[in-house]
Amino acid sequence: MPDIGLFELLIIGIVLFLVVGPERMPDFFSQIGRWMRYGRSWMGQFRAELQRETSDISAPLTDAKKDIEQGMDSLSMTARDIAASVQEKDVAADVDSGKAQDKD
Repeated sequence: MPDIGLFELLIIGIVLFLVVGPERMPDFFSQIGRWMRYGRSWMGQFRAELQRETSDISAPLTDAKKDIEQGMDSLSMTARDIAASVQEKDVAADVDSGKAQDKD
């Protein structure tokens, strides 16, 4: 997208004033407004149609993503449970080895 500054807009306005003339300027701007509304409407319709067409593709992908996230959550909970049980067994082993040293 071109970078248009204030100076460039001023030059465009002066050239437009010279080409179109002051008496036709309001009609010209109203025509530009109609074109802009038509363009925005067309882009909105295009976006909606594109969304409607891609929803057939994106729905299964969204479902697969949810399934994978649920599987990852389940796997994460299992890993935490395993880590907790290993830690408990390590603590129990340390306690048992401490008792064995006390007997000696």
